[in-house]
Amino acid sequence: MLLGIDVGGTFTDAVVLEDGKVLASAKTPTTHGELLRGIIAVIDQVLDGINRVAIRRVALSTTIVTNALIEGRIDQVALLLLAGPGLNLEKLTPGEPHFLSGYTDHRGREKAAPVKEEVTELCRKLKGTQVAAVIGKFAVRNPQQEQQVADWVDKFLQPAHITKGAELSGSLNYLRRINSAYYNSAVWRVFTDFAAAIETAIIERGITAPVYILKADGGTLPLGSAKERPVEAIFTGPAASVLGIMALTNPEEPAVSLDIGGTTTDIALWQNGVPLLAPGGASVNGHPTAVRSFWLRSVGIGGDSYVRREQGRLLVGPMRRGPAMANGGPEPAVTDALRVAGLIDYGDLTLARKAMAGVATEGQAPEDAAWETVQLAADTVCRTIQAMLAEQAARPVYKVEDIVHGEAFIPELLIGVGGAAPGLAPVVAEKLSLPWQVPAGHMVANAIGAASARPTTEITLRADSAEGYYTVPELGIKQTVDKRHFSLAAAWEAAEGYLAERAAEGGMAENTIVSERVYEEEFNVIRGFNTMGKIMTCKLQIKPGVLTPVQAGEAGR
Repeated sequence: MLLGIDVGGTFTDAVVLEDGKVLASAKTPTTHGELLRGIIAVIDQVLDGINRVAIRRVALSTTIVTNALIEGRIDQVALLLLAGPGLNLEKLTPGEPHFLSGYTDHRGREKAAPVKEEVTELCRKLKGTQVAAVIGKFAVRNPQQEQQVADWVDKFLQPAHITKGAELSGSLNYLRRINSAYYNSAVWRVFTDFAAAIETAIIERGITAPVYILKADGGTLPLGSAKERPVEAIFTGPAASVLGIMALTNPEEPAVSLDIGGTTTDIALWQNGVPLLAPGGASVNGHPTAVRSFWLRSVGIGGDSYVRREQGRLLVGPMRRGPAMANGGPEPAVTDALRVAGLIDYGDLTLARKAMAGVATEGQAPEDAAWETVQLAADTVCRTIQAMLAEQAARPVYKVEDIVHGEAFIPELLIGVGGAAPGLAPVVAEKLSLPWQVPAGHMVANAIGAASARPTTEITLRADSAEGYYTVPELGIKQTVDKRHFSLAAAWEAAEGYLAERAAEGGMAENTIVSERVYEEEFNVIRGFNTMGKIMTCKLQIKPGVLTPVQAGEAGR
């Protein structure tokens, strides 16, 4: 059995899956400020009558990292950069950078050594700082300077945690690695405390299964690994909904998906059966990171979105004032409009009509006010979808094959999940002239996605046979090779071995590993008129996805 938990903006959901079927589900209000209390409550509900010993995995989608970043509950970070010559990084990073001597060039060759005394003096000035991040510009080509400086910082500053940029990402974009490492250290303490509390709660409930945390790209990390890389846990809520859709329906045609929760609607685009990924990585507070993430947009329209008139103008969202009046809340909300319009059949109809009467203009019937509200909410979602489609169409093309074979993204289906999906998704689909689907299990799709998510990790191997070595930055490895005989095939073989090694260290079972070649590059090194060797890059990952399709009750049309 698999236990999945999703902490949303309004509700915390849990499901137990067995043999691809939903055995039990539960839903409780999210306890903002005390997320753990709500998580424990929903676990206790969903496990009522369940044999806890039979649970073999627990997976959690949590807003703990996202909330810490939004609310500013993060630690000051000693941000140390081995930047070398080039881009001026002043005012581009989320924290104050401290620039150090020492750098390597684009081939990974040391051009200037770090100065120990400089690091020692900086550590003295930063005394008391609890977390640090060390990032070298070309550390992905040679991680040794980054490791050396981290060792000095560990000795002289003695922080509780140090993030090394190359271990988070093997990609070259320096600014993205800086931001990723900064945020990873900034949220480390908050996430570590949360993880410890989760571990205790799970053990106290007689569950011995390993615990995983959902990542922004739809994979999962063992909780122990996530403690070292908590930045991977940003934006896990939208990722959970994408995986839930993948488990419940997995569209083959180009599609738009909507996760319509209580507070927001998260939108994703699908092509060839998979959701599109964000180019380069996710952004946090406007700062680009190297964290792999689905390409998603959130709009402030949900079932509990506050409906009111200001100076005669009808407004919907983006804030909420608690549940809809139909569900016992204090103010009119989108759910009230959906109930009065006859698009959903849950909630108190009398209270919903009272809510709509409160926002109706003089002489306007509650039913008309309800339809006006629904249309406005749907229009807001449609505008965001259309903006995403325009952005997708305008993306630059870098490869000839994309010019020759590339096709415009034209959606052929709209899929809705979340509590308000049966009411709002058909209206949005009609405005976009698309067929629609609300799959069975839509109410707890995010928890289903968390429960069924496949564990993932990735590695990058870059070989320079002219210099006679390769590096695997995520593992801090630099290995010599035969200059004359090391080939791209040998690079891929080595990469497969390191991926399996990293997966095993993360507690990932061999039967969950589905490797995928993400990227490869090979070009010759020419000196004079002679080929002296090759530079090769291989990026390999355990493919994100779901462990099994899931069936859950009656589906929408």
